[in-house]
Amino acid sequence: MVVAATAALGLALSGCQQQNNGSGGVDSDKADKEISALPTTDYQKASYDEVADGGTLTYPMTEIPASLNYYHADGAHVDNNNLYGTSLGGPISIKADGTWEVDKNYAESVEVASEDPLVIDVKLNKDAVWEDGTPIDVEDYKAFWKTRDGKSDEYQVASTKGYEDIESIEPGADKYEVKVTFKTPNIDWPNYIAAPLPNEISEDPEVFNKEYTKKVLPSNGPFKAESVDNKSGVITMVRNDKWWGQTPKLEKVVFKVVSQAQQAQAYANKEIDVVDVGTDGDAYQTANNREDGAIYKSQGMQWTHLTMNAEKGALKNQEVRDAIGRAVNREAIAQAAIGPVEAPVTLVNNYTFMPGQKGYQDNTGGSLDFDPEAAKKILDDAGWTPGDGGVREKDGEKLQFKIVVPADTASNAQRAEQIMKDLNEVGFKIELETVPVAAYFADNILNGNFDMATFTWEGTAFPISSGSNLFYPADSEQNYSKISSDEIGEKFKAATATLDEEEARKLANEGDAAIFKLKPVIPIYPTPYVWGVKDDIVSLGPRQLETPDWTTIGFKD
Repeated sequence: MVVAATAALGLALSGCQQQNNGSGGVDSDKADKEISALPTTDYQKASYDEVADGGTLTYPMTEIPASLNYYHADGAHVDNNNLYGTSLGGPISIKADGTWEVDKNYAESVEVASEDPLVIDVKLNKDAVWEDGTPIDVEDYKAFWKTRDGKSDEYQVASTKGYEDIESIEPGADKYEVKVTFKTPNIDWPNYIAAPLPNEISEDPEVFNKEYTKKVLPSNGPFKAESVDNKSGVITMVRNDKWWGQTPKLEKVVFKVVSQAQQAQAYANKEIDVVDVGTDGDAYQTANNREDGAIYKSQGMQWTHLTMNAEKGALKNQEVRDAIGRAVNREAIAQAAIGPVEAPVTLVNNYTFMPGQKGYQDNTGGSLDFDPEAAKKILDDAGWTPGDGGVREKDGEKLQFKIVVPADTASNAQRAEQIMKDLNEVGFKIELETVPVAAYFADNILNGNFDMATFTWEGTAFPISSGSNLFYPADSEQNYSKISSDEIGEKFKAATATLDEEEARKLANEGDAAIFKLKPVIPIYPTPYVWGVKDDIVSLGPRQLETPDWTTIGFKD
């Protein structure tokens, strides 16, 4: 389960080799309809009996993340999300349409026992165990909740959203019945009823924070870690001999570090079996040329943006961020990125819901419409006047900033270059600061050592509670802009606290509009999932929300 929005470095930073300086002319209404026409899943389907027994699948990752503990603040990374898809699961799985169902591997049933207070009754599958054979029980649930309930600052977690709303977790008839009681209702409660860690890890902050930075978390799924080779950048997952469910068809899944710039060529060279080409036109062509491969496309959950660190100089001023919103040519960036992969081009005009997801609507109010003259007027009216070299200044302070860019990530650099050009034309002095890929998140984004950055967030099937963590509160671990407002908090708290889905979406959109007033982040475009997959691989491919079943992924029999 993705319990917080996930920062995407690798998959999202695939590059576009083309630059389009025109407006692009994106018709958002038309494009939203087109992108909705993409399937929510796209892969070669096969029944379990049609999949060969055995084989090794080689899957790329851009780096071994700073922490392999996915639930640690430094571990909320797409590469970890992919890795743990093979080895961790819980009572809920997501269907292709974005709704959820009970995963019988982990739970016999999941029921709402009471709405006031909200009590969820989870009857666990008594056969479910950790990779050492220890049963999964209520103690794992209680311990994991306490890492994320916000009461202890010893745990360095990516988010406390949802878990801080839980009043208690207690056993029912036995240790295999888990009763989760919420202080207030939570519309996204299915996202907070898993125990992805053994209690031995969760109970000790030292173990939680440090022990799993370089080793893989214990498995409760079909695969487990055999080895982690940090030097060569390879993590090998093998069948979990304690797995009680359907035997996985694959014998091994090898996660191999390949730089984003090299992944398409590695796929073409048959060094890896699958590649997410993102929005890299050259990578798309390279992947498309593999004679024993196929291209699949689906709606996505990733969205690009410009995040501004409001603790840095003039970026703390609302009028400066408003001007940036009007100065950045989002349409040009989107056209240059998405056009080359032959997918619908649209913009993201909502921070909470993705195009194609129920609840999505345009909340910009025109405040991100590209208009350089309007941007200049905003700055003029606020007293930011052109100085030396045309760089605007006020009271001795200049509109001078750097955009931090990870090396060898073409689309990130392309976005940053267009943003730099657009802002410099209205009186900013923007420069690019290129840093090593491994240092981009660890040394810059995560510790606030940046002025501006453009990477990608990957959303979830439960965006109301988890997605708001990016914008509220100001000191949230994932709020890299470090600003927020009471209105944002109040609206999202109200949206989370109702069990009426329609009302929750309405309130979330009101909170979303409040974020656009503040503009800590300028959303740009959603990235459809575009994958190259070896043509004899089945059950693996792009999917917007659906939980993959790694027991059925493999090679055609």
